Amino acid sequence: MTVRKAFPFLWKYLLVVFTSCGLAFVISQRAQASVATASAYEKIGQYTIEKVDENWRDSARERSIPVRLFVPTMSANESSKRFPIILFSHGLGGSTSGGKAWGEHWASHGFIVVHMQHIGSDESVWKGKNGTVAVSDMKSAMSMSNLGLRVGDVHFAIDEIIKRNKEKNQHFVYADITKIGMSGHSFGAQTTLAVSGQISPITRGQSGFDKRIKSAIALSPNARNKSNLDKQFGDIRMPFFSITGTLDGAVLNDKTEVADRILPYKHMPTNDKYLLVLADGDHMIFGGHTLPVRRAVQPREEEILRLVKSATLAFWEATLNANTEAATWLQNGKSGFKAALLPNDIFETK
Repeated sequence: MTVRKAFPFLWKYLLVVFTSCGLAFVISQRAQASVATASAYEKIGQYTIEKVDENWRDSARERSIPVRLFVPTMSANESSKRFPIILFSHGLGGSTSGGKAWGEHWASHGFIVVHMQHIGSDESVWKGKNGTVAVSDMKSAMSMSNLGLRVGDVHFAIDEIIKRNKEKNQHFVYADITKIGMSGHSFGAQTTLAVSGQISPITRGQSGFDKRIKSAIALSPNARNKSNLDKQFGDIRMPFFSITGTLDGAVLNDKTEVADRILPYKHMPTNDKYLLVLADGDHMIFGGHTLPVRRAVQPREEEILRLVKSATLAFWEATLNANTEAATWLQNGKSGFKAALLPNDIFETK
Protein backbone atom coordinates (compact mmCIF):
# COMPACT_ATOMS: atom_id res chain seq x y z
CA MET A 1 0.00 0.00 0.00
CA THR A 2 1.38 3.43 -0.95
CA VAL A 3 1.73 6.40 1.36
CA ARG A 4 -0.79 8.24 -0.81
CA LYS A 5 -3.49 5.59 -0.19
CA ALA A 6 -2.72 4.94 3.49
CA PHE A 7 -2.39 8.58 4.55
CA PRO A 8 -4.26 10.79 2.07
CA PHE A 9 -4.07 13.92 4.25
CA LEU A 10 -0.36 13.36 4.92
CA TRP A 11 0.25 12.96 1.22
CA LYS A 12 -1.46 16.27 0.45
CA TYR A 13 0.52 17.95 3.22
CA LEU A 14 3.82 16.62 1.89
CA LEU A 15 2.88 17.68 -1.64
CA VAL A 16 2.21 21.24 -0.45
CA VAL A 17 5.52 21.31 1.48
CA PHE A 18 7.56 20.08 -1.48
CA THR A 19 5.83 22.49 -3.87
CA SER A 20 6.41 25.43 -1.51
CA CYS A 21 10.07 24.52 -1.10
CA GLY A 22 10.45 24.27 -4.85
CA LEU A 23 8.87 27.67 -5.40
CA ALA A 24 11.00 29.20 -2.65
CA PHE A 25 14.13 27.81 -4.30
CA VAL A 26 13.17 29.25 -7.70
CA ILE A 27 12.36 32.66 -6.18
CA SER A 28 15.63 32.58 -4.25
CA GLN A 29 17.61 31.81 -7.40
CA ARG A 30 15.89 34.61 -9.27
CA ALA A 31 16.58 37.04 -6.42
CA GLN A 32 20.24 35.99 -6.37
CA ALA A 33 20.43 36.48 -10.14
CA SER A 34 18.97 39.99 -9.77
CA VAL A 35 21.50 40.88 -7.05
CA ALA A 36 24.33 39.48 -9.15
CA THR A 37 23.21 41.52 -12.15
CA ALA A 38 22.95 44.70 -10.08
CA SER A 39 26.41 44.05 -8.70
CA ALA A 40 27.77 43.58 -12.22
CA TYR A 41 26.47 47.00 -13.31
CA GLU A 42 27.82 48.59 -10.15
CA LYS A 43 31.30 47.08 -10.18
CA ILE A 44 34.28 48.26 -12.21
CA GLY A 45 34.25 46.69 -15.66
CA GLN A 46 36.72 44.40 -17.37
CA TYR A 47 38.66 47.07 -19.26
CA THR A 48 41.65 49.05 -18.07
CA ILE A 49 41.38 52.71 -19.03
CA GLU A 50 43.74 55.09 -20.76
CA LYS A 51 43.21 58.74 -19.76
CA VAL A 52 44.15 61.25 -22.46
CA ASP A 53 44.00 65.06 -22.30
CA GLU A 54 43.85 66.91 -25.61
CA ASN A 55 42.88 70.30 -26.98
CA TRP A 56 40.68 70.18 -30.07
CA ARG A 57 40.51 73.23 -32.30
CA ASP A 58 37.32 74.25 -34.11
CA SER A 59 38.76 76.45 -36.86
CA ALA A 60 35.35 77.43 -38.22
CA ARG A 61 34.41 79.04 -34.91
CA GLU A 62 37.97 79.92 -33.88
CA ARG A 63 37.34 78.11 -30.64
CA SER A 64 39.27 75.54 -28.61
CA ILE A 65 37.59 72.64 -26.82
CA PRO A 66 39.76 70.93 -24.19
CA VAL A 67 38.78 67.27 -23.88
CA ARG A 68 39.59 64.42 -21.54
CA LEU A 69 39.21 60.95 -23.01
CA PHE A 70 38.66 57.74 -21.09
CA VAL A 71 39.48 54.99 -23.57
CA PRO A 72 39.11 51.24 -22.90
CA THR A 73 42.29 49.34 -23.62
CA MET A 74 41.75 46.77 -26.35
CA SER A 75 43.22 43.31 -25.91
CA ALA A 76 44.87 41.43 -28.78
CA ASN A 77 41.96 39.02 -29.24
CA GLU A 78 39.33 41.77 -29.45
CA SER A 79 40.33 43.42 -32.73
CA SER A 80 36.78 43.17 -34.05
CA LYS A 81 35.30 44.90 -30.98
CA ARG A 82 33.78 48.36 -31.43
CA PHE A 83 33.13 50.76 -28.54
CA PRO A 84 30.17 53.17 -28.42
CA ILE A 85 30.89 56.85 -27.72
CA ILE A 86 29.54 58.89 -24.79
CA LEU A 87 30.03 62.65 -24.55
CA PHE A 88 29.90 64.45 -21.18
CA SER A 89 29.23 68.15 -20.64
CA HIS A 90 30.24 69.67 -17.27
CA GLY A 91 28.19 72.06 -15.16
CA LEU A 92 28.71 75.81 -14.80
CA GLY A 93 32.28 76.57 -13.69
CA GLY A 94 33.47 73.04 -14.41
CA SER A 95 36.22 71.45 -16.47
CA THR A 96 37.20 68.15 -18.07
CA SER A 97 37.28 66.76 -14.51
CA GLY A 98 33.49 66.97 -14.42
CA GLY A 99 31.75 63.61 -14.42
CA LYS A 100 34.96 61.71 -13.64
CA ALA A 101 33.17 59.05 -11.56
CA TRP A 102 30.68 58.35 -14.34
CA GLY A 103 33.16 58.48 -17.23
CA GLU A 104 35.66 56.11 -15.65
CA HIS A 105 32.89 53.66 -14.79
CA TRP A 106 31.37 53.67 -18.26
CA ALA A 107 34.77 53.36 -19.94
CA SER A 108 35.69 50.36 -17.79
CA HIS A 109 32.67 48.59 -19.29
CA GLY A 110 33.60 49.29 -22.91
CA PHE A 111 32.56 52.85 -23.80
CA ILE A 112 34.82 55.63 -25.09
CA VAL A 113 33.95 58.69 -23.00
CA VAL A 114 34.75 62.24 -24.14
CA HIS A 115 34.58 64.93 -21.44
CA MET A 116 34.36 68.38 -23.03
CA GLN A 117 35.33 71.69 -21.44
CA HIS A 118 33.25 74.69 -22.53
CA ILE A 119 35.28 77.89 -22.57
CA GLY A 120 33.25 80.83 -21.23
CA SER A 121 31.19 78.77 -18.80
CA ASP A 122 34.04 76.69 -17.38
CA GLU A 123 36.35 77.07 -14.37
CA SER A 124 37.93 80.21 -15.87
CA VAL A 125 34.75 82.05 -14.83
CA TRP A 126 35.59 81.84 -11.12
CA LYS A 127 39.25 80.82 -10.72
CA GLY A 128 41.47 83.45 -9.07
CA LYS A 129 38.55 85.74 -8.20
CA ASN A 130 37.18 86.74 -4.82
CA GLY A 131 33.81 85.36 -3.71
CA THR A 132 31.57 88.25 -4.72
CA VAL A 133 33.10 88.70 -8.17
CA ALA A 134 33.19 84.93 -8.78
CA VAL A 135 29.48 84.53 -7.94
CA SER A 136 28.53 87.50 -10.12
CA ASP A 137 30.57 86.21 -13.06
CA MET A 138 29.15 82.71 -12.63
CA LYS A 139 25.61 84.05 -12.83
CA SER A 140 26.48 86.06 -15.96
CA ALA A 141 27.96 82.94 -17.57
CA MET A 142 24.64 81.08 -17.26
CA SER A 143 23.42 82.61 -20.51
CA MET A 144 21.75 81.63 -23.76
CA SER A 145 24.86 82.71 -25.66
CA ASN A 146 27.00 80.28 -23.67
CA LEU A 147 24.39 77.57 -24.15
CA GLY A 148 24.71 78.16 -27.89
CA LEU A 149 28.50 77.86 -27.66
CA ARG A 150 28.14 74.61 -25.72
CA VAL A 151 25.76 73.18 -28.33
CA GLY A 152 28.31 74.10 -31.00
CA ASP A 153 31.01 72.33 -28.98
CA VAL A 154 28.93 69.14 -29.00
CA HIS A 155 28.33 69.29 -32.77
CA PHE A 156 32.03 69.89 -33.38
CA ALA A 157 33.12 67.12 -30.98
CA ILE A 158 30.96 64.60 -32.84
CA ASP A 159 32.36 65.81 -36.19
CA GLU A 160 35.88 65.44 -34.79
CA ILE A 161 35.23 61.95 -33.42
CA ILE A 162 33.90 60.78 -36.79
CA LYS A 163 36.88 62.33 -38.60
CA ARG A 164 39.38 60.73 -36.24
CA ASN A 165 37.65 57.38 -36.59
CA LYS A 166 37.96 57.55 -40.39
CA GLU A 167 41.62 58.56 -40.05
CA LYS A 168 42.15 55.53 -37.76
CA ASN A 169 43.32 57.71 -34.89
CA GLN A 170 44.68 55.46 -32.14
CA HIS A 171 42.01 56.54 -29.63
CA PHE A 172 39.05 56.26 -32.00
CA VAL A 173 40.02 53.49 -34.42
CA TYR A 174 37.75 51.10 -32.48
CA ALA A 175 34.93 53.61 -31.99
CA ASP A 176 31.43 52.73 -33.18
CA ILE A 177 30.34 56.09 -34.58
CA THR A 178 26.79 54.79 -35.13
CA LYS A 179 26.33 54.55 -31.35
CA ILE A 180 26.72 57.97 -29.73
CA GLY A 181 25.30 58.95 -26.34
CA MET A 182 25.14 62.41 -24.77
CA SER A 183 25.24 63.30 -21.08
CA GLY A 184 25.84 66.21 -18.76
CA HIS A 185 25.34 67.74 -15.33
CA SER A 186 23.48 70.98 -14.47
CA PHE A 187 24.39 73.43 -17.28
CA GLY A 188 25.67 70.31 -19.00
CA ALA A 189 22.20 68.80 -18.54
CA GLN A 190 20.74 71.88 -20.24
CA THR A 191 23.24 71.32 -23.03
CA THR A 192 22.14 67.69 -23.23
CA LEU A 193 18.46 68.67 -23.45
CA ALA A 194 19.26 71.16 -26.22
CA VAL A 195 21.08 68.69 -28.47
CA SER A 196 18.48 66.00 -27.74
CA GLY A 197 15.61 68.04 -29.18
CA GLN A 198 14.44 70.65 -26.68
CA ILE A 199 12.89 73.63 -28.44
CA SER A 200 13.94 76.94 -26.92
CA PRO A 201 10.99 79.22 -26.05
CA ILE A 202 13.38 82.18 -26.21
CA THR A 203 14.92 81.69 -29.66
CA ARG A 204 11.62 80.25 -30.96
CA GLY A 205 13.27 77.33 -32.62
CA GLN A 206 15.35 74.23 -32.15
CA SER A 207 18.27 74.84 -29.82
CA GLY A 208 20.55 72.39 -31.57
CA PHE A 209 19.15 68.90 -32.09
CA ASP A 210 21.80 66.46 -33.33
CA LYS A 211 20.31 63.36 -34.93
CA ARG A 212 23.60 61.48 -34.55
CA ILE A 213 22.92 61.19 -30.81
CA LYS A 214 20.99 58.00 -30.05
CA SER A 215 20.25 58.37 -26.31
CA ALA A 216 20.97 60.78 -23.48
CA ILE A 217 21.33 61.20 -19.70
CA ALA A 218 20.73 64.50 -17.89
CA LEU A 219 21.95 64.79 -14.30
CA SER A 220 20.20 67.69 -12.50
CA PRO A 221 18.17 68.83 -15.53
CA ASN A 222 15.96 71.91 -15.29
CA ALA A 223 12.99 73.60 -16.94
CA ARG A 224 14.27 77.13 -16.45
CA ASN A 225 11.53 78.59 -18.62
CA LYS A 226 8.06 77.33 -17.65
CA SER A 227 6.21 78.34 -20.83
CA ASN A 228 4.94 75.80 -23.37
CA LEU A 229 6.55 72.84 -21.61
CA ASP A 230 4.88 70.26 -23.85
CA LYS A 231 6.26 72.05 -26.88
CA GLN A 232 9.70 72.57 -25.32
CA PHE A 233 10.26 68.91 -24.52
CA GLY A 234 7.79 67.20 -26.85
CA ASP A 235 10.38 66.65 -29.60
CA ILE A 236 12.77 64.68 -27.38
CA ARG A 237 11.98 61.28 -28.83
CA MET A 238 15.24 59.45 -28.18
CA PRO A 239 15.67 57.33 -25.01
CA PHE A 240 16.31 59.81 -22.18
CA PHE A 241 17.20 59.37 -18.50
CA SER A 242 16.65 62.27 -16.06
CA ILE A 243 18.40 61.98 -12.67
CA THR A 244 18.05 64.29 -9.66
CA GLY A 245 17.68 64.23 -5.86
CA THR A 246 15.43 65.57 -3.14
CA LEU A 247 18.08 68.15 -2.13
CA ASP A 248 18.89 69.14 -5.72
CA GLY A 249 17.45 72.65 -5.60
CA ALA A 250 18.71 76.17 -6.18
CA VAL A 251 22.21 76.95 -7.43
CA LEU A 252 23.59 80.49 -7.00
CA ASN A 253 20.17 81.46 -5.56
CA ASP A 254 18.43 80.93 -8.90
CA LYS A 255 15.20 79.80 -7.14
CA THR A 256 15.27 76.37 -8.78
CA GLU A 257 13.21 73.76 -6.93
CA VAL A 258 13.40 69.98 -7.16
CA ALA A 259 10.06 69.98 -9.00
CA ASP A 260 11.66 72.08 -11.76
CA ARG A 261 14.21 69.33 -12.38
CA ILE A 262 11.43 66.77 -12.92
CA LEU A 263 9.47 68.88 -15.41
CA PRO A 264 11.50 67.95 -18.54
CA TYR A 265 10.74 64.25 -17.97
CA LYS A 266 7.06 64.95 -17.26
CA HIS A 267 6.65 66.79 -20.56
CA MET A 268 8.63 64.44 -22.81
CA PRO A 269 6.71 61.98 -25.00
CA THR A 270 6.52 58.35 -23.91
CA ASN A 271 8.84 55.57 -25.11
CA ASP A 272 12.10 54.86 -23.27
CA LYS A 273 11.96 57.77 -20.83
CA TYR A 274 13.31 57.28 -17.29
CA LEU A 275 13.24 59.38 -14.12
CA LEU A 276 15.28 58.77 -10.96
CA VAL A 277 14.90 60.98 -7.86
CA LEU A 278 17.18 59.88 -5.03
CA ALA A 279 16.39 60.86 -1.45
CA ASP A 280 19.12 63.09 0.10
CA GLY A 281 20.84 63.60 -3.26
CA ASP A 282 22.09 67.19 -3.53
CA HIS A 283 23.17 69.11 -6.61
CA MET A 284 26.91 68.57 -6.44
CA ILE A 285 26.93 64.80 -5.97
CA PHE A 286 25.46 64.36 -9.46
CA GLY A 287 28.46 66.20 -10.92
CA GLY A 288 30.41 62.97 -10.41
CA HIS A 289 33.70 64.55 -9.35
CA THR A 290 35.55 65.52 -6.19
CA LEU A 291 35.39 69.17 -5.21
CA PRO A 292 38.14 70.98 -3.26
CA VAL A 293 35.42 72.54 -1.09
CA ARG A 294 32.35 70.41 -0.49
CA ARG A 295 29.21 71.31 1.37
CA ALA A 296 28.09 68.96 4.13
CA VAL A 297 28.52 65.37 2.97
CA GLN A 298 25.16 63.65 2.63
CA PRO A 299 24.57 60.38 4.52
CA ARG A 300 23.78 58.43 1.32
CA GLU A 301 26.67 59.78 -0.72
CA GLU A 302 28.45 56.48 -1.43
CA GLU A 303 25.16 54.71 -1.99
CA ILE A 304 23.99 57.37 -4.46
CA LEU A 305 27.25 57.08 -6.39
CA ARG A 306 26.72 53.33 -6.69
CA LEU A 307 23.09 53.69 -7.75
CA VAL A 308 23.87 56.27 -10.42
CA LYS A 309 26.75 54.19 -11.78
CA SER A 310 24.65 51.03 -12.04
CA ALA A 311 21.51 52.71 -13.45
CA THR A 312 23.36 54.79 -16.06
CA LEU A 313 25.50 51.87 -17.20
CA ALA A 314 22.40 49.69 -17.64
CA PHE A 315 20.76 52.53 -19.60
CA TRP A 316 23.72 52.86 -21.97
CA GLU A 317 23.87 49.10 -22.42
CA ALA A 318 20.15 48.96 -23.19
CA THR A 319 20.00 51.95 -25.54
CA LEU A 320 23.39 51.94 -27.29
CA ASN A 321 24.20 48.21 -27.26
CA ALA A 322 20.62 46.89 -27.50
CA ASN A 323 21.31 44.76 -24.42
CA THR A 324 17.92 43.25 -23.55
CA GLU A 325 19.13 41.92 -20.19
CA ALA A 326 20.13 45.45 -19.14
CA ALA A 327 16.80 46.86 -20.32
CA THR A 328 14.89 44.20 -18.40
CA TRP A 329 16.89 44.80 -15.22
CA LEU A 330 16.36 48.56 -15.47
CA GLN A 331 12.62 48.35 -16.21
CA ASN A 332 11.52 45.34 -14.15
CA GLY A 333 10.31 47.04 -11.01
CA LYS A 334 11.15 45.32 -7.75
CA SER A 335 13.01 42.45 -9.40
CA GLY A 336 15.53 44.81 -11.00
CA PHE A 337 17.08 48.18 -10.29
CA LYS A 338 14.16 49.31 -8.13
CA ALA A 339 14.99 46.61 -5.57
CA ALA A 340 18.07 48.59 -4.51
CA LEU A 341 16.12 51.80 -3.83
CA LEU A 342 14.67 53.18 -0.60
CA PRO A 343 10.90 53.62 -0.24
CA ASN A 344 11.24 57.41 -0.57
CA ASP A 345 13.31 57.20 -3.77
CA ILE A 346 11.39 57.63 -7.01
CA PHE A 347 11.97 55.62 -10.16
CA GLU A 348 9.56 55.97 -13.07
CA THR A 349 9.52 54.91 -16.69
CA LYS A 350 7.20 55.73 -19.54
